[in-house]
Amino acid sequence: METGLDNMPQAQSNMSIMYKKMSVLIHQDGLSFFIYSSTGIESRILKSFKHESNPIEILQEIENTYLNEEDLNQRFDEVTVIYNHPIFSGVPSSIYDEQHQSDYLKYNVRLLETDVISTDDAIEVLDYKTVYIAYTNINNYFFDKYGDFNYYHYSTLALQKHYSRNDQSKSEVILDIKESQFYITIFDKGILKLHNSYPHQAAEDILYYTLFTAQHNQIDPESMDLKIIASAKNDTVYELLYTYVREVSYVIDSNTYLEDILCV
Repeated sequence: METGLDNMPQAQSNMSIMYKKMSVLIHQDGLSFFIYSSTGIESRILKSFKHESNPIEILQEIENTYLNEEDLNQRFDEVTVIYNHPIFSGVPSSIYDEQHQSDYLKYNVRLLETDVISTDDAIEVLDYKTVYIAYTNINNYFFDKYGDFNYYHYSTLALQKHYSRNDQSKSEVILDIKESQFYITIFDKGILKLHNSYPHQAAEDILYYTLFTAQHNQIDPESMDLKIIASAKNDTVYELLYTYVREVSYVIDSNTYLEDILCV
């Protein structure tokens, strides 16, 4: 005769598997939806835009994607929206003042009266907070659809991942290359020296900003460890960087690395 207690472990296991999450990466060049559970990623829905889009156009693309993708129209136990755009600033959490949120951004971008400024929780080990614009129309859309949900700037999640893999005995420069922008992160023996986003249209743009930021932070290209994270290896970028930097490598498991950042 079986009892309810005998079936408890299996029931708990099934509940864990059934707990379904979705992460949505929103950027000016496209959308990425990741549906996943404790067993791993179940579905990826990737949408590219024909040109860099504004928040109104992005919301229209989100609405169209929900109309056309049946996988998105299911129940999720947890939803996370991740903004990947250059409208952000990193602020030392030790001096951060909520009353001055707009001051942290006003020199980087023209702020509108309707803009809502958000700040992610501090990364205490790095003394770092990300201050950024979270698009109000998109947040409202997801709130109307799911109620409470989490949202972050990509920088916050990426920095946590970078630091977890950082070799604190070295000077390390990480290039996280996207379609029209890329992030440079510099650690010097475990201390965050720089994290910022730069535009690029050619390999020379990536080279220029990499060498400029390294020099500005007194990092020697002859001794620094340069890591590239990208969806595919670009030989032109690699060879150009290798001309000036001794240690250049691509993160081998870059797709897994990025999914680890997004699927929080």
